[in-house]
Amino acid sequence: MANDPQQRLKRTFEALRQALEDAESALIEYEETLGRNSSSTMRPQSQPGLDLLSIPEVCQELGMGKSWVYQRIRSGEIPSVKLGHNIKVRRKALEGYLDHHPYRPSQGEPIEEQGKE
Repeated sequence: MANDPQQRLKRTFEALRQALEDAESALIEYEETLGRNSSSTMRPQSQPGLDLLSIPEVCQELGMGKSWVYQRIRSGEIPSVKLGHNIKVRRKALEGYLDHHPYRPSQGEPIEEQGKE
């Protein structure tokens, strides 16, 4: 019976972690919506070499979820800049991240199919 309180606490913290991730995603989407709405009337053309991606664009480029992308940004693995309330990633920085993180399976390691758990 000693594990019941421990298991309950573990489940509670997992639910809290998931709720925080959901809240963070909702807040980011809201902030990005505010940024798009305020700049939609006069948006300057991007300068050559200044190719900035929003978080949803990074997610789309990588085919990964927001929480995964935000973890890499928070850890500094994916370099980013904060402009006002928006976090942006330079396309070159994202390409550099990918160049420095190639997949090298160890011998005998099975390659899992996408979507298989």
